[in-house]
Amino acid sequence: MRYYSLLLLIGVVVAFCIWQQTKDPEVSPAVMALKKKKENTGIKWNDSLMKQLPKGMDTSIIVKDLNGTPLKFAQYIKPVFNHKAIIYQDRGEWRLHRLTETSQDSLKKDDYAVASSERWDAYRNPDTITDWRVKLNAIAHTLAQADYVLVLKGQRKMLIKRKGRLIKTFNINMGWAPVGHKEREGDGKTPEGLYHLDSKYDRSDKFYKSYSISYPSIKERAAAKRKGINPGFGVSIHGTKPGKTKAKDWTAGCIALQNKDMDTLFAYIADGTLIEIRK
Repeated sequence: MRYYSLLLLIGVVVAFCIWQQTKDPEVSPAVMALKKKKENTGIKWNDSLMKQLPKGMDTSIIVKDLNGTPLKFAQYIKPVFNHKAIIYQDRGEWRLHRLTETSQDSLKKDDYAVASSERWDAYRNPDTITDWRVKLNAIAHTLAQADYVLVLKGQRKMLIKRKGRLIKTFNINMGWAPVGHKEREGDGKTPEGLYHLDSKYDRSDKFYKSYSISYPSIKERAAAKRKGINPGFGVSIHGTKPGKTKAKDWTAGCIALQNKDMDTLFAYIADGTLIEIRK
């Protein structure tokens, strides 16, 4: 009888532990499966790959870590290749973001962090690439992207530059009242100033694709608060919906490109790229 009682007690304890794991989101089976999924399974760096770099790969770019320490290519290629870190642009500078819980905790504290979507996506998605060529080509493509976007409102032009050299020019359309700096929601103006691009994504509506523009800035939000007005939000670069391909300045304040030009822009511009909008 005591033997069966002991077995029953053990069974109750085991059942309780399983129930607790299911109840506690930190150790539930779903979370455990997610953590397992996050484990990197992709091919890892080998120093012999330094001899296999894609032709023309820009290894001269200096990347700063979150402490501002400058890193040369040989210092950041391994963690980036191994999906332990990513490189991104932060308003004109290259940065290294390590994919650790500590780095993500820091990211959580800033709702307006540069390239936040890209950094979160890299953290959440495991590395499953098993071909070293694919990895090196992806890194080479990142390092070859443009670093500056200049919008000239008066000329209806967007200039794409890399290291000071012009590489692409696009015609643009803007808000229905484009002259002057945007101050409030619904004024139809396109903002002016220095911003960065973020949240690069394909759209499910008729505007095709988008980059978010970091308007309003901290100063613009503060100025609007003092005036008791809503500065507006959601300003972006986006495609052109059917029926507007020949229209002029038809947006609510966004910058519109033809859809084919959006495709080209997606190839050249990453999250975090500096954008300057002038009169």
